[in-house]
Amino acid sequence: MVTICGAVVVARAAGGRGGEADELGELAASFNRMTHELLDQKERLVQTERVAAWRELARRLAHELKNPLFPLQLTVENLLRARQQSPEQFEEIFRESSATLLAEIANLKAIVGRFSEFSKMPQPQWQRLDLNEIVRNVARLFQAQLCSPQRLPIECKLELADDLEPIAADPDLLHRALSNLVLNAMDAMPKSGALILRTQRYGSDARIEVSDTGKGLTPEECERLFTPYYTSKEHGTGLGLAIVQSVVNDHGGRISVRSKQGLGATFVIELPDNMEKLSGLEHENTTQI
Repeated sequence: MVTICGAVVVARAAGGRGGEADELGELAASFNRMTHELLDQKERLVQTERVAAWRELARRLAHELKNPLFPLQLTVENLLRARQQSPEQFEEIFRESSATLLAEIANLKAIVGRFSEFSKMPQPQWQRLDLNEIVRNVARLFQAQLCSPQRLPIECKLELADDLEPIAADPDLLHRALSNLVLNAMDAMPKSGALILRTQRYGSDARIEVSDTGKGLTPEECERLFTPYYTSKEHGTGLGLAIVQSVVNDHGGRISVRSKQGLGATFVIELPDNMEKLSGLEHENTTQI
């Protein structure tokens, strides 16, 4: 008797066919060994990826926290030297140093706040909604920034599907996810460009695309983009895309990116209609009444 993927296979010798039964038994045993080896390899791969993710998180935290800690140290050292060498100028230096200390402490609090905010991402509050309206709201929110006199203008184009069916989703979370993608697109176009927000039906699912005409991403950057806390920005935490991915995953969807250097990037979100979530809520409300 041998086991294949949790099922029991019994090899019996019957009617003088003992040789065939032995071969079957050896084949089943070999299959079992291969299955166990594959499962072991999968578990090792998962552990390796988990360790790599934690290392990336540790690296990102160390980088983020080191930047404000260094001026904090220098400022305190300057205060100590001023106190010892020039007591008459200490008050002026104290005022300047205090302002520096408070600014860097605020920076530290902001960094910790961003990570804390991500750790407390709420679960979706399901509602029947029109994705096109969510996209329009995001476009309206950023219209002033896109045309700001403080930067080169970015043209915003809406390409919204007329045949898009309503889906069940959390409007606030989707708004937040799309806002993060729009901010990334704007950062990718410091010298002006075009932002395209597109919706379309994709079988029974809905698809949202956020495209820019920026510098684009390398294949290596595309591969690593959704690694926890990875960022291609010089001063970034990677939390923006981590939040987007978390929202999409909680909606049972998928997110991907396609890009070529010099030709911009397109982030693609695919969402199921999730209408069964509304049926479950309706049942809960009826039961409670």
